[in-house]
Amino acid sequence: MSDVVNNWKILILLCLSLGLAPFFPEPHIWGKLKWVLGGAVGMKLQDWFDIILH
Repeated sequence: MSDVVNNWKILILLCLSLGLAPFFPEPHIWGKLKWVLGGAVGMKLQDWFDIILH
């Protein structure tokens, strides 16, 4: 287990996969970015906070 924690390549892969989840129908952050680029109509404070966390 310590090999996984000490391997930065695996950690980056795990972080990226978690940040993009769910993958279908589209990655979560991708949907948020499209929403912002589309004018951010209807975005609430929690949606902005969600983008900042990504």
